[in-house]
Amino acid sequence: MMNIAMLLLTWQNFDINGIKILVISMNFRLKYYYYMIKSGAIISTIGVIMLIVFGLILLIFPVTKSCEKSCVYTSTAPEYFRQFINPLFLFVSLSLISIGIFSIRIGKLKTLNQRF
Repeated sequence: MMNIAMLLLTWQNFDINGIKILVISMNFRLKYYYYMIKSGAIISTIGVIMLIVFGLILLIFPVTKSCEKSCVYTSTAPEYFRQFINPLFLFVSLSLISIGIFSIRIGKLKTLNQRF
């Protein structure tokens, strides 16, 4: 991996200092946006895995309904898996997916604007 000193040494043959600084700063900004895209993909993947776990627990352990005066729904899942069957877990999963996709889209938009 090249550091700043190596980049400066490679661009010293040019007489125009403004182009040298512009090219170096564009490389750093593009690298930042690529990291933003990668982190967005990782965050979105974590959200998708959480959503899959939520769906699998609902499919493997069905929910039973007992109605007398009012209906009560209970899961047949073990106590450890019941903590995943709540609206907060689903909300966090969907939020992570949307945050990840948003950062991917912003990063892609910024890299396209930086190239031209």
